[in-house]
Amino acid sequence: MSLTCLIIDDEPFARKLLLDFCSRVPNLEVKGDFSNGVEALQYLNIQAVDFIFLDIKMPGITGIEMLNSLRNAPKVVFTTAFSEYAIDGFELDAVDYLLKPFDFPRFLKSVNKVQTALQPKSIDISQKTESDFLFVKDGRELVKLKLNQILYVKGQKDYVMFMLSDKRVMSLMNMKGLEEELKGKQFVRIHQSFIINAQHIESISNDRVKVGEEFLPISQSYKLSFRSFIEKFQ
Repeated sequence: MSLTCLIIDDEPFARKLLLDFCSRVPNLEVKGDFSNGVEALQYLNIQAVDFIFLDIKMPGITGIEMLNSLRNAPKVVFTTAFSEYAIDGFELDAVDYLLKPFDFPRFLKSVNKVQTALQPKSIDISQKTESDFLFVKDGRELVKLKLNQILYVKGQKDYVMFMLSDKRVMSLMNMKGLEEELKGKQFVRIHQSFIINAQHIESISNDRVKVGEEFLPISQSYKLSFRSFIEKFQ
């Protein structure tokens, strides 16, 4: 799934940084970058995009005023150096809120959130989800992983290992953050070190689950939440 976006920020450095970050993400196309909300409004009244990176505090017309002026607003990721504007941003149903300065991993998390927000709200475990994916950093490469191809994820200190049927991909991130990012999809945590894809469950016993050809432990602390998750599909 390709994504299109606009960058709207009165700070030249901020626009340059976002342009650089966007260029690193496959299938993400920047349709334009604007230094003020008026020019962006003129563009959006003619052309549609999937989402916008929008600074809140800008001279003339603020980001929030600009958003309120749009009849059919795209998804929005607010960017600002002022944390006190976060509440205003989320009241407008923003997908995410980037507090400056932010790095590429945090930016990438926002892009993944936009991708999730643009997908259908309900996911049937029996349906294929080939259009659902994550971008993860593996060494110097940015790798696109289709969720339905992930068997399970294993946590290893500050890294996670994505186990696919034909390969493994290691990425610098923590299990808690990944668990939150996969929330609402076909993934469930069964152990401090394991998040599994329910599509690939072969069998379940009292204290372990077979995923693909692997038997993985179900810890006592996650047993109840795992059971509740499985009951939704019975």
